[in-house]
Amino acid sequence: MKNHLPLFLGLFLSLHAALPAAPQTPSPNAPDPFDAVLDGKAPLIVKEILPPPEDITFRRILFQTREKNGIYAVVAAPKKPGKHPGILLLHGSGGAAEEHKAMAWAQRGYVAVAPDLPGLYSPLTHGDLPMTRNYAEGRYSLQPDSRRSVIFDGVLAAMKALDLLRAHPDVDPERIGVCGVSWGGTMTTMVCSLAGDKVRAGFAIYGCGFFDLGNWRTNKPNPVFRPGSWAGNLTPEEREQWLRDFDPGRRAQNIKAAFFLAGAANDFFGWPEAVQATLDVIPGEKNQVYAPNSNHSAKVPGGTEFSQARPVPGGPAFVGNRANWLAMEVPYFDYHLRGIGQPLPKVTVEPDENPYLVQFKVRSPHPLTKAEVYWAKAYPTEAATDPDKLREAQSKREWVGVPATKTGDDSYRAQLPPEAAAWFALVSDDRPVSVSSPLCAIPPGAR
Repeated sequence: MKNHLPLFLGLFLSLHAALPAAPQTPSPNAPDPFDAVLDGKAPLIVKEILPPPEDITFRRILFQTREKNGIYAVVAAPKKPGKHPGILLLHGSGGAAEEHKAMAWAQRGYVAVAPDLPGLYSPLTHGDLPMTRNYAEGRYSLQPDSRRSVIFDGVLAAMKALDLLRAHPDVDPERIGVCGVSWGGTMTTMVCSLAGDKVRAGFAIYGCGFFDLGNWRTNKPNPVFRPGSWAGNLTPEEREQWLRDFDPGRRAQNIKAAFFLAGAANDFFGWPEAVQATLDVIPGEKNQVYAPNSNHSAKVPGGTEFSQARPVPGGPAFVGNRANWLAMEVPYFDYHLRGIGQPLPKVTVEPDENPYLVQFKVRSPHPLTKAEVYWAKAYPTEAATDPDKLREAQSKREWVGVPATKTGDDSYRAQLPPEAAAWFALVSDDRPVSVSSPLCAIPPGAR
């Protein structure tokens, strides 16, 4: 007779291992996890959800793009009758429809539309987009064609939001502006490129074209990312296809609007070289500011530093970064869309045989409060072959300011040191508003 004891013991042990462990009785001396947090104190209020101001109308809507794609958007408009300028507000990556900014613009006399943008919004969107996946997944999906990328749906949503704005009964379609930040700045450049003369003024912040001259230079293949979620995993053919279809730098020659590009000199996203390349292909009216030693911010007068004053009765209910990304958006659009105020200053570089002698002219309707030149050294030699070194060099690049000497009614001069490789002039006026010259490079042979 065979001995079945080993088989029985093996079966018993395997079944025993598969059973859930017996619950452990908590130690009577173990600390209660709530003891440290239930202190009885009122929590800090970090955000107040305010109702729409009484002097505007405010709607939350879904509009359709592709089949079954419901795009969430808000529409804010003045109650005052008549035709008003319109403004399209495009959020950045991880954001959502800019409700407070739309309300603030409506209080200034604009009709504002602020949509969610597929591929860019946070998972907390109010929209209904069954074709989207996890946040940012599918931005670089191109099979079977470019319409597979969620960026296609983001651009489509922005363009249909523009159509919605232009069709609003209270909007003057001849006075349309577009403003956005980060990826929304890239979308602003793209919308102005695709819309042509349907837009009168654009204002892009930290977002530009020519990704291959910006942070794409530091992207390496990484198998950890899901397919279609990382630009570094694109094949050379897919890379060219994505840039052709979705990089606004390849389309910016079609911009008909007056265009302003706000760049941060140490930005992780829109590098100065990419910002300048985008500006260089825009054929019409354009202007810019480079904020020195700033990353995704503009620490210049009229930039991301706002007054902390409380709203006054009858004034805007939303102030600071709840009302704008940059303070100087308001005088910019007021001038271009409402004919109020004066244009922003304009800096023109005067070439000189000596590359270290900077000369420039400023056309400014307001008195200047500051005129400087900022310069930086070249990237380290090892950054040319090491993407990580290049990324670090861009983020830590020091821009050194030197005062510019006034040499005439509108002329200025500054001397650069021999180690300078790149520079721009920066001026501010009394509104305050800040603009800069184009980004200028000193040829290696002159150094």
